Amino acid sequence: MNSREHIFIGVFAFFVYAYFIGNIVSSINNAWIWGVGAAVIGSIIPDIIEPATSFRHRGLFHSVGVLVAMILLFGSTALIALVIAFFSEFSGFYLVSCFFLGYLFHLLADSITPMGLPR
Repeated sequence: MNSREHIFIGVFAFFVYAYFIGNIVSSINNAWIWGVGAAVIGSIIPDIIEPATSFRHRGLFHSVGVLVAMILLFGSTALIALVIAFFSEFSGFYLVSCFFLGYLFHLLADSITPMGLPR
C-alpha cells in the first residue's frame, strides 16, 4: 500500500474513534485537528522507519508482534484518555492514542495484502 492509502485508512479510523468518544472530543477546543494529525503521523511512520526500498521491506516495525503491541498500547492509552477526560479538559493520552490508532490501522491494512506481516 502507498502512503495515500495508509493516510486515508488512518483518517477514517480516527473519525470512527472520534465518533465513539465524540462527547469528550467536542468539549476540547480543536482536539480533533490534533487527533487527525497524530493519526496521520501514526499511519505513515512505519514506512518512514522502514522505507520500501524493496518488495520485502517489512521488518520488525511491520511485524505481528508490533501489531499486538499497538493493540495493547492503543487500548490502554484510549482508556486512560477517557478516564482523564472526566476530570480535566484535555489529555496528551488522547493524542498518543490517536497516534497508536494510526499505526495500528497501518499494520492491519498491511496484514491483508498478499505479503502480510512477518512474525
